Amino acid sequence: MYTATSHHNYKILFMNKDNQTDCNSPTASMPPRKTLEERKALLQRQKEKLAQKEAALNKEARKERDGQLIAWGIMVEARYRNAAPELRERIISTAHKFLRDRNLSRALTGFARLDAEAPSLEVDS
Repeated sequence: MYTATSHHNYKILFMNKDNQTDCNSPTASMPPRKTLEERKALLQRQKEKLAQKEAALNKEARKERDGQLIAWGIMVEARYRNAAPELRERIISTAHKFLRDRNLSRALTGFARLDAEAPSLEVDS
């Protein structure tokens, strides 16, 4: 066995008469190929990272949408609170028209809560 030094990558290469690899060979500096299992594991880790990033983006989108819904709810509540009785009935009818099931129940409960509170001094016509 004899030792040769590669000047460009500073690696010591051990060669014997059965090993035809030399320091100028393109495969001498290449890492060993990954096995199928290693590639599958890498792909799985990449998929998990991608799923985490997607979940973070979805969380941000939900947070933004929740903020919009809260703002709209505040607007509807303020409008209902300051509305004349005829307009209040029209708002409730609109809720029946566009909402169903749990959302309708929540809206009607909110209107009932506002009706039970002390009436506002300001009333729109």
